[in-house]
Amino acid sequence: MSAGLVVLTFVLVGLGGGLGALARWGVQIGGAHLIARRGLEHGEKLTPWLTFLVNVAACFVLGVVVARLGSATGTGGVIYTLLGAGFCGGLSTLSTAAADIVEIVRRGAYSIALAYLMLSVGAGMGALWVGLVIAS
Repeated sequence: MSAGLVVLTFVLVGLGGGLGALARWGVQIGGAHLIARRGLEHGEKLTPWLTFLVNVAACFVLGVVVARLGSATGTGGVIYTLLGAGFCGGLSTLSTAAADIVEIVRRGAYSIALAYLMLSVGAGMGALWVGLVIAS
């Protein structure tokens, strides 16, 4: 891989990752604002589901990208790097999901924490599969 291609790859992953992280942050902030504005009782219990939403969305988008571009080269490879490694990587967040699970456990809701973990993994894999099937 040439030095120019390595630099381009770094830029594309960084750009896509930054856009994905901004999208995740926007969903978290917008969702928290919506929860607060509606005055929902126990709104803090709903915020982990915002993380769940962005993680499942990232898996779906990755499924579409992989189905459409696979091991593409040329322009397809550039788009794959931008969207697959960059955007989907920035949008999804295992660390926030893990922190959400810890917070649910701290509230003493062990069965909900386990269900959240299992549902996150299952729904993420399911969304990836749906993305693959739809885009194929």
